[in-house]
Amino acid sequence: MAEKKLGPFKRALKEAEEKAGAIRVEEDGIVTHTYPDYETYRDVQVAGNKAKLRMQFVKESHIIGLSTYLGEIFETVDFGLCHGTRRGQEQAWFKAHLPGSPTIIGTEISDTADQFPDTIQWDFQDDNPDWHDKADFVYSNSWDHAYDPAKAFDSWTKSLKPGGVLLLDHTKGQTPDAANALDPVGATLDGLKTLLNRALDGQGEIRETLNWWRTNKEYRSRVVVWQKAS
Repeated sequence: MAEKKLGPFKRALKEAEEKAGAIRVEEDGIVTHTYPDYETYRDVQVAGNKAKLRMQFVKESHIIGLSTYLGEIFETVDFGLCHGTRRGQEQAWFKAHLPGSPTIIGTEISDTADQFPDTIQWDFQDDNPDWHDKADFVYSNSWDHAYDPAKAFDSWTKSLKPGGVLLLDHTKGQTPDAANALDPVGATLDGLKTLLNRALDGQGEIRETLNWWRTNKEYRSRVVVWQKAS
């Protein structure tokens, strides 16, 4: 019998498991995977990106909701960052639905980044001094891909203006049970808050959690909103 052909996600996961040699580490409400070294992590993430390049998980309706929310808490939005965007849709949708003409930049670890508008090749864990204190918001649904979540969160908040907000999606695909060699971090909602508070102690606080699990059936999520101290 011929071997069943795998879809792009399962194929990417199978290849990641073969390459990664990742070790699963569990604590209360949080799962992480440690790789043999950073180079292995990077190779796995780039390969996964290319295998899933045609896939789009975040929906425009979700970005519309976030744009409305940002419009309610800020008079204007001039600059925003979206980390781990693959196809660049998130920044395109923010530009379309935020008022005015904000600059929105997306990052992607893979060399495929240059295929998409307003997207640069960048490891989102790395600090970029050019962005320090400039972003009104930083958004990601890809925090579960981090090699070092604490380093990523600290880098992201350095980009925020005083009073700026970090918006992190939490979906069923980011729970502890969903973590794997390709998506190495998983957490309960409380676990995600623990990761944030650990990494960002004294720099700000969790403002609120948006619960859109029932109101947006197209993209069921909760969004943890962390605000940088003014």
